[in-house]
Amino acid sequence: MEFSKKEYDGEYEVSEFQINNEGQILRGLLYFPVEKYEKPYPIVIYFHGFPQLFTLTELTKKYESLLNLGYSFMTFNFRGYRFSEGRISIKSQVSDALKVIEFVKIMAKNDIFNINDVNILSHDFGTYIALILCSKVYIVNRLMLVSPILDLKKHVYGDEFPKALGYINRFLPGNINGIENINDFLELTKNELKIDEFKIEKFIRNLKIRKFKIITGESDKITPLSEVNRIIEQVKIDSELFIIEKMDHDYVNEDDLEILNREIFNFFK
Repeated sequence: MEFSKKEYDGEYEVSEFQINNEGQILRGLLYFPVEKYEKPYPIVIYFHGFPQLFTLTELTKKYESLLNLGYSFMTFNFRGYRFSEGRISIKSQVSDALKVIEFVKIMAKNDIFNINDVNILSHDFGTYIALILCSKVYIVNRLMLVSPILDLKKHVYGDEFPKALGYINRFLPGNINGIENINDFLELTKNELKIDEFKIEKFIRNLKIRKFKIITGESDKITPLSEVNRIIEQVKIDSELFIIEKMDHDYVNEDDLEILNREIFNFFK
């Protein structure tokens, strides 16, 4: 299986892709390493956070070191975000994640990807979806969570989350489809969190991955270290925690990004 028309972003071949899920289109980009690396490629799939502010190209540039290690790098918008169709929900994002895995399996059958080296790098709310996925499938080799959202129920029932949704609706219109009526969205999400497969205390014990690492900020107020440690204690596989000093929930300066990229490089090399 080859894409009919090759395009390049600098030295990297890149292809747009679309995945039809329940009649709605999920859109993404697939980057390939430089030509010195041969197929089948190992692959890193990126699960973005909430509300997904960066373009897919910008996200890829942040993790270009993975391409230089010989990995393909796959970025996409979950349905409801930016360029993909549909409306946001936990259920839709988990469904999208499963569809992406199906796509990777098809590519592996055509000797594009190495089925034994499928990996996920996730950020913020994308980490919650990645964890649910990895409790359902055996295909994922390495999983890295960056600035994870772990106690989702706490946020959904908290006072600050509706304010954040209102901010997104006002200042970032079009970034997320499905949050326009804040009360309806909160009710939907609260009902979803009553389902066992979406409860972290249920799925965290069933991870089917080989290597697991979390990178978090020492001063993270959204997911404090105490919360991260409480979750890690429930994981039945060996896990690694790396703490970036003085960093809050997100990496906002070049020093933090340099440290983050070094840890990502060491995890995937």
